[in-house]
Amino acid sequence: MGLVVPLPIFMIDVVLFLAMGYAIFFLLKRINKYSDPNLNDLVLYSAVFLIIGELGRITDIIDDFCCRGAFDNFQYATYFIAIVGVIYTVLNYIRFVEMRYVPTIGDVPEIDHSSRANVVFSRSRFLEVVGTLKKERVPILAITRSPEIYKGFEEGLLSIIWVSQVEKGVSPTALHVIQGIIHDFVRKKPGSVVVIDCLEYLLLYNDFRSVFKFLTNVKDYVVFQGKSRMIVFVDGDAISEREKSILLKEFEPL
Repeated sequence: MGLVVPLPIFMIDVVLFLAMGYAIFFLLKRINKYSDPNLNDLVLYSAVFLIIGELGRITDIIDDFCCRGAFDNFQYATYFIAIVGVIYTVLNYIRFVEMRYVPTIGDVPEIDHSSRANVVFSRSRFLEVVGTLKKERVPILAITRSPEIYKGFEEGLLSIIWVSQVEKGVSPTALHVIQGIIHDFVRKKPGSVVVIDCLEYLLLYNDFRSVFKFLTNVKDYVVFQGKSRMIVFVDGDAISEREKSILLKEFEPL
């Protein structure tokens, strides 16, 4: 059994098969790797649609040796599904990026910043605040290094993002990722509370200016939701007086 198509055609088919195979392998390694469920869904859908297209590539290579035309209908179907699917995932990825990184212009809302964005400088006071939140029965998103602090919250009300360098955590340098997670949470659960209790850890990997910009961007979005709140905890001895005064310009002490 030999080639029934010119060698260049066969080589193109093989290269396309290998390229799609590498893309599938690349995506499969990243399924459920990210903390953002929307991004995980896009990776999964992309992998599924490319696998369907790869099935068509396999029959195309078989066609290069025999059975010319035998798989035409199957190839048309797989390529159609794959192309439509890839277009769908690309468009949704663009929307995903726009939602996080492209600002939208609208009316400036009248909001009370001081009552919905707070900072706590005392560890004992922070533990009191956590105890109070347990009684409020509102959705909580905790950005933390110590998930055990939040034991005792009602099931279904607490979501935890573990900030860590290990694979299952969110890197402290990925401030944009943490910001995106917070945006999604507050948008889906208005009236919630966002707690960030690992500011010292973030400052180990980022300069104060970057962390402060991150906090103010998150604060503006959380407060924009109207009924959502934000509480930041930092050990008062871990930052300078100048840094503390800068925080107090944006966050009301609690």
